[in-house]
Amino acid sequence: MKHLLLFCFLLLMFSQCVVHKSSLVQVKQKELYDVVASEDTSSINGFKDVVIFADNMDNSVWVSPETQCVQLTKETKEIYAGTYSLHVKWDKITGGCNWIGIGFGWNNWQAKDMIEVVNDAAVQFHVKAVKGSFSNLPVAFAFEDYTSVQTYYGFNAQLASGIFNDKTWTTVTIPLNKFPFEAKDADLGKVKQFMMQLEAEGDIYLDEIKIVKLNHEK
Repeated sequence: MKHLLLFCFLLLMFSQCVVHKSSLVQVKQKELYDVVASEDTSSINGFKDVVIFADNMDNSVWVSPETQCVQLTKETKEIYAGTYSLHVKWDKITGGCNWIGIGFGWNNWQAKDMIEVVNDAAVQFHVKAVKGSFSNLPVAFAFEDYTSVQTYYGFNAQLASGIFNDKTWTTVTIPLNKFPFEAKDADLGKVKQFMMQLEAEGDIYLDEIKIVKLNHEK
């Protein structure tokens, strides 16, 4: 009788272990189904020059020479991605400057053919306030071609993912079709550079400027 009771006890323990093990395996499989593969962002419609700035502060990056109005430096502590970002500080009014800005002649100033991406892509970058928070970024953005045509589009709050602040990074996304390329008769087959015209005053960190694919479903 003792042997029979011992056998029943061992059989019950074995069945509980099997059920427990099966439950663990099922949970692990569910986690695998939640993984989403990353989309390839190295090119858009065959356009490969998608990185405007990402740890490449070389001779293709420039700033207005009026140092009393604007300063552009590397920042190694406040970073969105990579090894450093850009610290941009400006005060156009106090410094008495007519025009100030920064620019990026990415891909070593070679002409970029953006004809195939103008309706399917956006220029995107990330901003963090050095101190405090604000909703307006006093900046106008422009692409310039190799015939010296400049096409400007000013910042508005709808372009940003939220309020600019010193705690988190805010993403700014500007669809390329917002720029007046056609009205200005710009040559999208020979784009020279991307520029930011700085107005009033500001103090920000800037990082990861790229051409990204638009999600037309949103």
